[in-house]
Amino acid sequence: MTQRTVLIIIIVVLVGAGGYFLTYAQQLSKTAEWLAQMSGVDDKEATKAMEQLSAHGSSRVYLQVVELAQNVDAHTRRRAAVVLGELGRPQAAEVLMPMLDDPEPEVRAAAAEALGRIGAHGSSNKLAQVVANDTEELPVRVSAARALASLAEPAAVPQLTRALAYRPAVGQDQQDSSWLLRVEAAWALGAIATPEAIRALSDELTGGAETNARVRTAMAYALGDAMTAAESPEESTAVALDALIQAAADEVGDVRIAASDSLLRISWPDEDSDKVEQVLQKAQSDPHYWVRHAVAPES
Repeated sequence: MTQRTVLIIIIVVLVGAGGYFLTYAQQLSKTAEWLAQMSGVDDKEATKAMEQLSAHGSSRVYLQVVELAQNVDAHTRRRAAVVLGELGRPQAAEVLMPMLDDPEPEVRAAAAEALGRIGAHGSSNKLAQVVANDTEELPVRVSAARALASLAEPAAVPQLTRALAYRPAVGQDQQDSSWLLRVEAAWALGAIATPEAIRALSDELTGGAETNARVRTAMAYALGDAMTAAESPEESTAVALDALIQAAADEVGDVRIAASDSLLRISWPDEDSDKVEQVLQKAQSDPHYWVRHAVAPES
């Protein structure tokens, strides 16, 4: 190898290394800028910065976001919890779990959802306690129920069952948003899909106490999810079928759509097929177009 060749190789290596370090320095500069924006007062800038940090999930970024989770500003802590959830690192549970006791409800809610995103099964008991706590802020309980739907831990069924029946007394001039919790509890029970979860959904759907059609719709869909995912659906066939037949006759079209959809998705035992077929045939002449569409034979 001639001196000229060696010199050319050295130059190429130096140029390449210089380009790498320049790019690395630029990335560090952008990361610092995003972290500053995430702690800033401009919500739009902070949101964009959160998206960028979530997409550039290096170990350095993760550690810097962990530091922001301890920030004195509640908005910054909330944003940090969201980014930790997006980064998806299981070790973030050590940071997020204590945030469920943060003094600010927006931070607690973000931490709950983040725990579900990262699959922190060790947080299920704490999240279940949050769901069942009637003194907790409703958005926090809703977020905790949503997280439990992702984790699908059977141990949370008692607390989710209680949440499914949560109907606080409200004044005539007050807006009742508790239905949001009941909807998320229904989806979580559907994801868990144990006989106890199916029983809870079926009992609430047939009990007559639920006046909110959005909750009845969620329960009907969730029953379909649970019965199709259950390891031993035959244990719950009777209660699920009775609940869905009743829902298929609901006064609200959306509930009937959900019931019809679930009836079609579930593999019923032969002895129940005639009963299911009768309900589906009736749905084919339902006055609601989307009910008829839900049960229309595939072309």
